[in-house]
Amino acid sequence: MICKYPLKELYSVLVILICLEGIAISLPVVEPIIPQNQPKNQLSIQPIKQIAKSITVKILSKGFLATGTLIKKQGKVYTVITNDHVLKAANPPYQVVTPDGHVYPSQVERAIKFKGNDLGLLQFTANQVYQIASVEDSTVLTVGDQIFVSGFIQKTQEIIFTKGNVSLLLDKPLEGGYQLGYTNDIQKGMSGGPVLNTQGKLVGINGLHKNLLEGVPDWYSDGSRPCKPLQDIISNSSWAIPMETLVQLAPEFVHVNRSPSFNSSLKANKSYIDHLVLQMQAKSDAAKSCK
Repeated sequence: MICKYPLKELYSVLVILICLEGIAISLPVVEPIIPQNQPKNQLSIQPIKQIAKSITVKILSKGFLATGTLIKKQGKVYTVITNDHVLKAANPPYQVVTPDGHVYPSQVERAIKFKGNDLGLLQFTANQVYQIASVEDSTVLTVGDQIFVSGFIQKTQEIIFTKGNVSLLLDKPLEGGYQLGYTNDIQKGMSGGPVLNTQGKLVGINGLHKNLLEGVPDWYSDGSRPCKPLQDIISNSSWAIPMETLVQLAPEFVHVNRSPSFNSSLKANKSYIDHLVLQMQAKSDAAKSCK
């Protein structure tokens, strides 16, 4: 006969008593850890989705091109960050469609040299007030952290919002400046869209989706090549250029908010650690240690 005692409130251990001829054996059954308290400064998904919608724009050039992110306002002049491969996909003139549906002629900001990084800037003038992304230092991220990506997809030209987890943080960038990998499902057209952390802060610019037919970069920007275990994670991840790259190359266009009191690391929020995250961290660490 098996005697099962009821689960009391949120206990993570279920006690099962197996009664055999008067002998009782206690067998613990471990259940997944259930988050009890949301970490301070971490927003729920809906506010993050609203932030993403407010800072994400559509880029046109005789038709739909891709996505951009509002990063600066100076007077009536707005600056949009996107990918260089987006701007190279068509010739000017370009147009920017803001979240309220207004269409503005825009010009490429060519004064900044991005030195091979897959970034480009557009500027337009508007009397309306639009929200600007709040930028966060992505170095506080760790593998397993939840992140969010928004952008317009080519098929329907509708904005979509995806959630996923950081899958890889490279010590040095791949070709194009890509250094932040994640599990989010990205579709064609979302290049140039924002990558947000759980505070709704901009930590990267999305540029590559996973499992590309033509392949994601398999060389570092310095000409060396990742080892095979790293290449496997790289090809199965979507990729962004971290905001620190833009800060280094164009500090006049972006300001990073550094929040020392906030640590987004899952290691600092033990109630949020689950087996999947631990596996991701272990896989990442093992791959990065390969030769």
